[in-house]
Amino acid sequence: MPTAHIVVDYQNIHLTAHDQFCPAGEAPHHCLIHPLHYAHQILGARNLVKRLLAEKGGHEFKPATLGSVTAFRGLPSNLHEPAAYRRSQAQQSEWTRDSRCRVIYRPLKYYKRSNGSFDVKEKGIDVLVALELVQRAASADAEDSVVILAAHDTDQEPALELSNRLAPSRVETSGWQNEKRLAVKGVQMWHTFLDRDRFERCIDRKGY
Repeated sequence: MPTAHIVVDYQNIHLTAHDQFCPAGEAPHHCLIHPLHYAHQILGARNLVKRLLAEKGGHEFKPATLGSVTAFRGLPSNLHEPAAYRRSQAQQSEWTRDSRCRVIYRPLKYYKRSNGSFDVKEKGIDVLVALELVQRAASADAEDSVVILAAHDTDQEPALELSNRLAPSRVETSGWQNEKRLAVKGVQMWHTFLDRDRFERCIDRKGY
C-alpha cells in the first residue's frame, strides 16, 4: 500500500480557501485549515476517484495512506502581533499532536510605513516548500511513496518539474476547486480537487 507525503504551502492554501468559501468579512484566523484534516481530505478524495476509475477499467487499486504532512507557515512577531504569535504557537502545539504532522515556521518580515503602521510579508516560505518537495521526491520509493504538493502558487512549478523528473508518476498536486492548478508542460500529473464540503471538514474548530 503506497504511502503519501503531503507538502503544504499553508498560507497559500488557507487564504485561497478563505477567499472562496468563507463569508465576506470573516477574519482568516476564524476559518483555519487543520493540516492533518486537510491531508485526510486530500487522500479521501484522491483514493475515491482513483478507485472508481480502477473499477471502471477493471484494474486493481491500492489506496494511499498518510505517511506525513508538512505545512510551512509564516510566524507572527511577538513584538508586533502578540495575540497572533500566541495563537500560532498554540496551533502548532495542537496540530503536531499527531507525529505525522509537522508545522515549520519562518518569521514574518515587518516593513514600517511612513504612517507608523507595518506591511507584513512572508519571506522564504516558497523556497522551503520547494526544497521539501524536491527532497521528498528524491527519496521516494519507486513503489511505496507518492509526494503531493498542496499549493496554487505558480512559483512552485519549477520545483514541481524537477520533482517529477526525480520521481516520475509519483508526484501529484492538490488544491481547491475552481482555483489555479499547477502543471508541468508535457506531463500528465494527477491533481486532487477539494470542494466546499471537504473544506468544511478541514477547518480547525478549536478556539485559540
